[in-house]
Amino acid sequence: MKSVVVCGSKRYKKEIAQFCKELTKLGVLCFEPSIQQPIEEDAFISSDYVTSKIFKGLTLEHFDWIRKAEVCYVYNKDDYCGVSVSMEIGYATALGKPVFALSAKTGDPTRDSLIDKVVSTPKQLAALL
Repeated sequence: MKSVVVCGSKRYKKEIAQFCKELTKLGVLCFEPSIQQPIEEDAFISSDYVTSKIFKGLTLEHFDWIRKAEVCYVYNKDDYCGVSVSMEIGYATALGKPVFALSAKTGDPTRDSLIDKVVSTPKQLAALL
């Protein structure tokens, strides 16, 4: 089965949701980031302990999806990637997963060097899988 994990900033949650919806319509198993109801980085949930476990759980869930997917896709609109996406690109690269992205630029030349291919539409991505 064709599969992809999408990584991106919550500032583009609507666009990422639409991108994932189109991939799914094309028959691609799409692991979408948990950003539709984002938790702000400075959130406090019940206690420091609970807060840290929630953030760790979300991070490890996404790492699990990276392991399961054939390709890691970075939705880096406006050439933007945040800290979490940086970790996800590094993790995918360490696992030997291809890293495709919306743009060749991420705001950092080190991250840029880890992008294997620029793919601008869900249709193009589905065709490559």
